Amino acid sequence: MPQPPDDSGPLSPERPELLEMIAQAASVDSPTLLLDLASSFLAANEVAQQQSPDIPSVQELGIEMLDSVPAETEPLLRIWAEMLGDEIFRRRVHRQLSAAGSNNLPEWIHRADQIRPRRASTIISEVRIEETIFLEISTAGGPTTLAIAVERSGSPFLEDAYLIDDSVDSVLADIASNPELTGERVDLSLADAAARLSEAFDMGEHMYPPTETETWPGMRSLLEWMLRLLPSGGTGFEFRMWEPEDISEIVEDFLRSPHAAKLSEQEAEHAHQLFELQANYGNNDPLRWSGSFVTRLMCDLYARKNIAPDDYMLLMPTTLSAVVAYANERSGIDRVFTDNCLAAIEANRSRYEDLVTGERRDDSPFSDAGPGIPDASPTFPDAGPDGYLSERLTDLDDPESMIGRILLDGCAEAAGGYDALRSLDTEPLPSEKLNTTGVAEDIIDRLRSLEAAILKAADELFGEPELATVTLRLLTEIARADPEIFRRRFADRTVIAALFWITAKNNDLFPRPGGNPTAMTIGGLQKSLGVSSSPKAKATTLLKAIGYDLNDFSEVFLSDPRYLISSYRQKIITTRDEFSEHMPD
Repeated sequence: MPQPPDDSGPLSPERPELLEMIAQAASVDSPTLLLDLASSFLAANEVAQQQSPDIPSVQELGIEMLDSVPAETEPLLRIWAEMLGDEIFRRRVHRQLSAAGSNNLPEWIHRADQIRPRRASTIISEVRIEETIFLEISTAGGPTTLAIAVERSGSPFLEDAYLIDDSVDSVLADIASNPELTGERVDLSLADAAARLSEAFDMGEHMYPPTETETWPGMRSLLEWMLRLLPSGGTGFEFRMWEPEDISEIVEDFLRSPHAAKLSEQEAEHAHQLFELQANYGNNDPLRWSGSFVTRLMCDLYARKNIAPDDYMLLMPTTLSAVVAYANERSGIDRVFTDNCLAAIEANRSRYEDLVTGERRDDSPFSDAGPGIPDASPTFPDAGPDGYLSERLTDLDDPESMIGRILLDGCAEAAGGYDALRSLDTEPLPSEKLNTTGVAEDIIDRLRSLEAAILKAADELFGEPELATVTLRLLTEIARADPEIFRRRFADRTVIAALFWITAKNNDLFPRPGGNPTAMTIGGLQKSLGVSSSPKAKATTLLKAIGYDLNDFSEVFLSDPRYLISSYRQKIITTRDEFSEHMPD
């Protein structure tokens, strides 16, 4: 990646290497080097601006180039004119270069406005833990391919992106000829590629620590350019919603298999959750296991998500060995993946034992965990949550007061604090239309295109017309905070599903243990709206715009009565009044 400019500007005598890099990139017939340079320099300048407010913007640098040395910097400027998506800057570049531009440049640079994404394919690993999307970019100088590596454990996120100086067909032919590179090839429509890339890019933006490789975020601007040019309306990552009975069928088959023959009764009890974690928080396929997910399971996920006696927890690795051998054999994948899993189990056994017997958690099912780990509900073996709480509170002088305070704290969080909780009422929310006050004018039509679908879904899917008011209020707040979200290409159904994922969770409308078994499920929401991928990734992006970060359990507490329907406020008030004597002063 090029170094950011210093205070004297990138075109000063102290920075002749930049002009040399531009000249070298423009001297070859292939577009790869110049596209790489243009995108990488934008990323470097963005980093420099974050470190110092005195660093000029790329547009300012571009204008300085136009005024100082237009001939030397024309190749870079013509690419930036298209890549940045800034129409004013684009017009100025074309206007000034039309008189001063060079005719000695390769034709593809003069025709940079014709650069387009042309076709896309993806290679998905046998164990479904990762995939690489290959996007061929068409230029007048020939094709180049942008490869985007995606991690599929939990919500898919972008791991890396880099350019390959060849067509997609040639790249995939090279992969197919290498026996060590196995995986399933899937040809994607450009719309489907756009949907997948948008999901992975958005989720990657919220990972901590941020993704950083030799080529990322250097390729960010190139990818954003291509995303603007790709068609909308595609289908993103497809994930199956696993129901408990689906997992139970797999567990029953596993327990009948020779792999489970030597397991004790307590060891066998771990199988259901192991399959469930892989299905819902791993690669979405409980019958394909990788060493990387085994490592994550043992070094973090399993110990942190379960509350049980140490002796019981220490039995899990034995069950895990049997589970991965059974699952991968049933799927028919290469034995090398099973060997990797078994090696990972042994390599991480002592770490897992330390987590189980040491300070692996604060012994509370309500503890908050670190970022980057998919959501999963805490598990209460044997007695269940009520029994667990009773057991934990037996040594307290006043367990009823403690329970009351825990419940009241939850109510206060939902309402927006104890003062809001005290004044909460059950007045139904009025029916409202989209309020566009303070919303950028260029996205208002886009928001209005979502309004009718939101009104219909709130009534037909949830039977809660008030939920439409809540969802429209949230939509406009997000639009005011980050209008750029709605300038990107996306399918309406994707953002509608994400909005209802947020507002329904905020109003406790999805089923949970002990809740309403007939309530609309997240899987049912996806199916009804025609969305194949989890709404969580897009919801995370929307919430981030208003400064809200999901906790490890993917709970949503917007902490504002404006986003609470009257039926849920009534439940909160009932709890408030029942435990009113334990309210803090």
